[in-house]
Amino acid sequence: MERDFIISAFRSVRRRLMPRRTDDDEDALQEAFCRLWTRRADFSSQGEAEGFLTVAARNVSIDRQRRRQTHPETDIDAIERHPASDDDDDIRSEQIAEINRLIGSHLSQRDREILYRRDRDGWEFDEIAESFGISEANARMIVSRARKTIRSLYLKKINPQ
Repeated sequence: MERDFIISAFRSVRRRLMPRRTDDDEDALQEAFCRLWTRRADFSSQGEAEGFLTVAARNVSIDRQRRRQTHPETDIDAIERHPASDDDDDIRSEQIAEINRLIGSHLSQRDREILYRRDRDGWEFDEIAESFGISEANARMIVSRARKTIRSLYLKKINPQ
């Protein structure tokens, strides 16, 4: 491949920036990589690509954090971060049911299965990629986009404006 240094840059930045990364970190880095990939012809060295990827990942992370601050109590991820008390069980069950309904009605069968395997069953991205015959990067992007879609739909449902 003529642009092998793009992949090398991604791997280097991934190791350097996020030795203990969360799913949010992975999503941000994947989004930054997609930006890099679409502009890969603009770069002539691994150093240039790494610089772009580092800045893009930082900017994506900042944007995501700002969005969370805008809707701190409506973030779907908050459901997982805050364990439900006995009083909250009904509310939590309703939230989960609504999220599952949105997943079932707005994601394709393949995307739904990939999302469930990652989030519900705890599969690693390489296992998902192998199972579906796709690249690991594609599996990550599918999960990221599925989460973004469902989060957006859920927030619109609970905060119609």
